[in-house]
Amino acid sequence: MFEVEISKIEPFRNLVKALSVIVEEGTFNMNEAQIKLLAMDPSHVAMVDFELPREFFDKYSCEGEPRLTVNIGEFLKFLDRVDRDEHVTIKLDEEQARLVILCKRGGHSRRFMMPILEPLDEEVPQPKIFFKASARILTGSLRRAMRDASLVSEHVKLEVGGETFKISATGDMGSALSEWEKASDELLELKAEEDSNANFTLSYLNDIVNAVQASSEVATLELSTDMPIKMDFELPQGRLIYYLAPMIGV
Repeated sequence: MFEVEISKIEPFRNLVKALSVIVEEGTFNMNEAQIKLLAMDPSHVAMVDFELPREFFDKYSCEGEPRLTVNIGEFLKFLDRVDRDEHVTIKLDEEQARLVILCKRGGHSRRFMMPILEPLDEEVPQPKIFFKASARILTGSLRRAMRDASLVSEHVKLEVGGETFKISATGDMGSALSEWEKASDELLELKAEEDSNANFTLSYLNDIVNAVQASSEVATLELSTDMPIKMDFELPQGRLIYYLAPMIGV
């Protein structure tokens, strides 16, 4: 049995939107304390590690450790139909293999049902990467740098070296560079055991940062040269971490 109630849908909807940019079908693992999702995109280039504690919801009921597999994009379509002033109940109907979304406002109610899928057989491993550098930065600053880079290229370079963090791109149309010194108001923290840099597909980063900005104001990026990047977006409650594989030989 699994059932939650939400009086303000927007924060939850924004988080599901953030998941949908890389995950098509995902399996949520629930227990009495939290819901979790560890999933990869279809091309296995990106991964998301997501967790929401029971305290995020107005009411939370879970018996045992059920697993819920859904098409994330389709789930988001139903959530998009919820008005901001509606009280929402989401529950798992295991007998009918359906996820039920009940919306109430005053004396009016609406109900949506969507099919749940067979749990994914693939076990997604937790990444084990040793990072040599990190930058904690405002999400808005990160988004602006990605939009700048998209003017000139389809890939972007992230660098931590000395006392600076850089995001740069070069292409046929020119170049773009965003650079933060350690004392910058937008760069909240900078650490480096050694200089680190890697190139990444810009479309992934753009999609992630654009979707996450409504939920998180600060991100910590962890890097090692030519290794996957870890992007930890701070939430008031829970965890939202992305990993993205680098582009080698760019």
